[in-house]
Amino acid sequence: MHHFRENVFKKFAAGDFFRANAKNFPVLKGLAVQGLDLAPGAVREPHTHPNAHQLDYCISGQGRVGIVGPDGETHYLDLSPGDISFVPQGFLHWIENTGPEKLCFLVVLSHEEPQTIELSEMLSGVPNATLANMYGVGESVFEAIPNRTVVIGGGADTAVEVEDGRDGARMIAAE
Repeated sequence: MHHFRENVFKKFAAGDFFRANAKNFPVLKGLAVQGLDLAPGAVREPHTHPNAHQLDYCISGQGRVGIVGPDGETHYLDLSPGDISFVPQGFLHWIENTGPEKLCFLVVLSHEEPQTIELSEMLSGVPNATLANMYGVGESVFEAIPNRTVVIGGGADTAVEVEDGRDGARMIAAE
């Protein structure tokens, strides 16, 4: 037996992240299980799993799973309790709480030790000058992005809007 919810993998102001994999629950061969609790308005940072597919199950609350795949393929899936979604291996995706109460998700990954690359890690790994040159904007646009891994951000108490200068677009970052 594994006391899944008693072992918080990572705790954040806007939510908690639970994990069971072959390291802490050896019976899991070929898959991993994660739990995600998000406060209203919170977001599980956009990320990718280079070595695993992902199946999401909404336990409670209202959430949206965003998925970006090859050739600009995008999906925005609104989930309610009992709904599931699927994210193919390597696709960029995120989960956000779109409702007024806590969102609880169960996530099953098709690898016993799934790899994760966070969007914040991708952005901080590319020099601001390179990003500015590529997008044709000033470096200050990218300097406004916190140089740290976020994982779970947003939420009513932690959200900060940052204008990025591109057609009125804005991003949400945790303080």
